[in-house]
Amino acid sequence: MSAIYPTYARSELSFERGEGARLISQDGTEYLDFHGGIAVNALGHHHPHMVAALKAAADKVWHTANTFVIPEQERLGQRLAEHTFADACFFTNSGTEAIECAIKTARHYFWAKGEKDRYEVIAFSGSFHGRTLGAIAASVRLPRTT
Repeated sequence: MSAIYPTYARSELSFERGEGARLISQDGTEYLDFHGGIAVNALGHHHPHMVAALKAAADKVWHTANTFVIPEQERLGQRLAEHTFADACFFTNSGTEAIECAIKTARHYFWAKGEKDRYEVIAFSGSFHGRTLGAIAASVRLPRTT
């Protein structure tokens, strides 16, 4: 019996390594990584620049809370603000936190504009946006009452 919660219907596949957009299984079979680690590996696997950055970071500080100034985070936030529509960034620890932040940011945006009746969230029926109550409520398919 596995010591892992049976939350997912797991495939028997197991991967030994990744290269770019490909995953290589224990027996050497290559697969296109359409999951992207469920979005955390959107840049692919084993890119030399990313490997060097991770190795350099591992020799420094592994993690500190967002309650401290993190120079690398500041630099990345500045770069993102310069090259996107956003004025500021919110870095999260998970996709679930990102979805919750998006819901709260959207609702606050309209509340601050005085449009308090604009609070509903649009989501795909049967989708997955995380395991928080807000994300689950947005994903649940409710029967029509009319």
